[in-house]
Amino acid sequence: MKKVLISLGIVGILLFGACDGKKTENGNGEGTDSVETNAPTKTSEMIPAGDTEMEADGVETAPAEEWTEEAVAKQIKKVYAEVSKAYAPSADGMENNTDLDAMFCTKDFNLLQQQIRAINAKKSSERRFEREDLRWTYGMDVPVTPKNIKVELLTGNTAVASFELSSGEQWMYTKLTLDWEDGQWKIRSWSEVGDDTSDLIDEMFEYVEANSKH
Repeated sequence: MKKVLISLGIVGILLFGACDGKKTENGNGEGTDSVETNAPTKTSEMIPAGDTEMEADGVETAPAEEWTEEAVAKQIKKVYAEVSKAYAPSADGMENNTDLDAMFCTKDFNLLQQQIRAINAKKSSERRFEREDLRWTYGMDVPVTPKNIKVELLTGNTAVASFELSSGEQWMYTKLTLDWEDGQWKIRSWSEVGDDTSDLIDEMFEYVEANSKH
């Protein structure tokens, strides 16, 4: 079976080819151009598990029926069904303009994406985090299907899910951190399974900070 592995190092997302070790970078290196930004905080406030019927300090918590492993897994399947539709070849050859980030990612993640687009628009080279399709499909053909989903409920508003994303004979491991926001589980970040030091939103935050005027 072919494998596609993901590594989220400080240089951005690197995609390793199924067999030949060929890799594709999600953007390139960092540059020196800068823009003024107002980046969100890197971590959201956590509420102890069990406070699922309450809101504390303005943080929304999942209701009891949604604070379950099954509910998180169901949302992940929904996300990747939509990803597969969004990246499927269209009959007219035009790109699908579905905004997956707006649909399925947190407000903080979307704010960082907006700031990164503003930064990259001012760069002639060394633009990072531009290939959103690599984050969603890792360069694999659609449809992509999440398999063997394992969910860990951390708090009343945060969960982590690890699974295999499969496309035919290709597959890769991925790990998502999700927050309960606006009435559904939304993706806050991607990270590499087995590497707790690698987190996409942290790398995005650092990129914004490094390219922002202070």
